[in-house]
Amino acid sequence: MSEEVTEEQIADAIAAATTNKEENASTTTSSTSSVSDDDSLTASGMVAALKKHGDGTNVIKESITTFSNPDGSDKKGDAKISADQMDQALQALKELVQKAKDAEEKKKKKSKSTAKWEFGTSPHAQFGKTFDDTLKAFLLWARTEEKKEINVSKAFRRLESYASWMDDTGTVLVEPPLSASSVKDALEIWQMKSSVSAKTKNLVWWFDMGAIDTEITKKMSADDSLRAFVWFSHYVMYHPSAQEEGMLVVENCDKIGFYKMITMMPMKLGTQLDRLTIGVLPVKTKKFYLLETPRWIDVFMKILGAFMSKKMKSRMYLCKDWSEIENTLGGECIPKGWGKLEGSLDVGCVPEEYASS
Repeated sequence: MSEEVTEEQIADAIAAATTNKEENASTTTSSTSSVSDDDSLTASGMVAALKKHGDGTNVIKESITTFSNPDGSDKKGDAKISADQMDQALQALKELVQKAKDAEEKKKKKSKSTAKWEFGTSPHAQFGKTFDDTLKAFLLWARTEEKKEINVSKAFRRLESYASWMDDTGTVLVEPPLSASSVKDALEIWQMKSSVSAKTKNLVWWFDMGAIDTEITKKMSADDSLRAFVWFSHYVMYHPSAQEEGMLVVENCDKIGFYKMITMMPMKLGTQLDRLTIGVLPVKTKKFYLLETPRWIDVFMKILGAFMSKKMKSRMYLCKDWSEIENTLGGECIPKGWGKLEGSLDVGCVPEEYASS
């Protein structure tokens, strides 16, 4: 969806996601229900709670923006180059970046207006990559479905979003430099892991709510969590399997309560990270597999679903049984101790190739 979502549209979606039965339950239990009573939580009650805990962040609106069009759009007049001409596409993208930088300088704005085009917060060097490698990641992302052409204009639009997002972090990612060793402890707390499915060829991002101590995450600084997610996201971004075949996200929700979920990290940070991983990075998320989903997720998805394309809706899959993951991805890529699965892959939160960096 290209047009900005209005509050009226959001209100209509909330109303549509709330049944009469839910509203009656809310009326009879509102004075006695506790914050952990998810069974009586309605769509309107959920939105009210998000506003209360959001610190001024419009979580619903931000989530709609992120999930409504994660793949970007092709536009009339976009510059496209044959996919086998990567060097030519790379030069064309560099020219668009320089043109944008020159345009900002001519406006004689503050230095910050051009700072994002310096990409000073990019951690590519920490991954042994060059800035050209970063640009190539965006060009690979902007290939057509058949991978025959590269939409350079589309790659630039995504790159601009990335440049703005990264620049908005200020000095958080550079003081100290974003290395594996600097985020190791935070990655362990958030229990982020990845592997490659030999069956589907995708990179898989494993996220296990059952392995996370939310009392610890609440006490973490927002900066530490931000740095951990940004580092891991860039590891995914530079991974050849993610670049060629895209990413699958597998999340064990562990029936987490709504209020526990929305207080495990600042809501502003949560929406900021969703924006990075789904709407800014040059990584195509092919599927979201959700296990052990609580009832409130169904309600939340009904609200977001009103603004999602059919394509995006088809990527959200609520698993009915744990065996679906092994049947779909193969057992060899499942990390040991992950959820209720009998995984055999011995993988740490910091990938082995970066364990000493």
